[in-house]
Amino acid sequence: MASPFEQRVADAVAHHEAGRLDQAEAAYRDALELAPSHPAIVHNLGVIAAANGRHDEAIAQFDLAIAAEPRYASAHYNRASALQALGRSRDALQSYARVCAIDPGHYDAHRALGFLWLAEGDRSRALDHFARTYELRRGEDRSGIANKSLTWAVHDKLIHDAEQFRYLAARRRDRLRFETLARNYEAVAEGVPDKAVPLSGEQLDALGDDYNTAIHISSAPEIAGRAVNARPDRDALLARFREREAGAVAFDDLLTPAGLAALQRYLLESTIWHDFSHIGGFVASYLEDGLACPLLLQIVDELRGTLPELLGPHPLTQAWAFKGLKAASAVAAHADDAAISINFWVTPDRANRNPDGGGLEVCRVLPPAAWQVHGYDADMAEIAAFLDQHAGESLVVPYRDNRAVLFESRLFHRSGATDFAPGYENHRINLTLLFGHHAD
Repeated sequence: MASPFEQRVADAVAHHEAGRLDQAEAAYRDALELAPSHPAIVHNLGVIAAANGRHDEAIAQFDLAIAAEPRYASAHYNRASALQALGRSRDALQSYARVCAIDPGHYDAHRALGFLWLAEGDRSRALDHFARTYELRRGEDRSGIANKSLTWAVHDKLIHDAEQFRYLAARRRDRLRFETLARNYEAVAEGVPDKAVPLSGEQLDALGDDYNTAIHISSAPEIAGRAVNARPDRDALLARFREREAGAVAFDDLLTPAGLAALQRYLLESTIWHDFSHIGGFVASYLEDGLACPLLLQIVDELRGTLPELLGPHPLTQAWAFKGLKAASAVAAHADDAAISINFWVTPDRANRNPDGGGLEVCRVLPPAAWQVHGYDADMAEIAAFLDQHAGESLVVPYRDNRAVLFESRLFHRSGATDFAPGYENHRINLTLLFGHHAD
């Protein structure tokens, strides 16, 4: 039979897990009467205070928990998150670093440090932490956070990887290794359907221990000079962005020729296309899962320096690359959970068989104020209907390589009709950079 203290804690946890925060807070305080200063209960009160936006109160609770248990990693982490929410970035950096000192495998702390150091302009330190998140996901020190993607597959993902190995075999000294990998992946793909399924032990043995890991990473150092083109038309771009209540503008020649060529090479050669479950018909890579490289972080910094009025107040909060695996692969209508989005394309124009399409459609009518951004799949039908209703108010941008679309993230957007030629080098690749947060 549970003790009175255990029963009060169980009641509090049940309320907390169900999202009944007021009842959970009251129950935790009842439990504290029987065990004053209990670090876990004090910590959970801090979590509730932070969830309700009472960040100063949350920090005070986390400090009490840490005083009772100095190596309480979760308390240090949540304290850092509360400091970050208050805009105290330097203090947050110290607290996140303390988490990593206590628990070197704390994925979320390393991820937060990567983005915070990038916001501070220290690209080298940011890369160190993104390298650590990648290691924790797919390296020898993996934590299990990405286990499903290491033991599941979908047919198109395996065929894509085989194509990439053949591409590498034609360009690398270890040609036989990549050709063998390609044959093994093609053989396994014959028994894998078009939907994601767990792989059998025999299939995993055939793919090898390094399936869906960093089998090959191409070098992508910062380049001398600039990676992002100087914009003599910068003022005109800003004026076009601001001419409507909802800002959206497209422009060409985002990257310098050297920057574009280096980024294309990195994305073609690096086996970083690990995500195959987010959107059907695509593989994807994220900043913390292989996409981070010195060149991309240079691009981010130079963009913020080129457009300080728009991007200066908004540090990068996420970046991803999506690659369409079928001729007509398209991203459905959605909004991004950020303040400003930049979408740009890098696949050469010769791959696009529909020069009038294949790009992006952005609705320049603000969504209803009460409409919440829940994620890619949330309210998709309603968003598509909203876009159709306001089709005449949309910015329709045809696909061009090195073309960018800059827009307010809360605006609904979707891919244009796509038709890309077959072949590994012809897969449509778009990169998305998210700056700031939706409420900024």
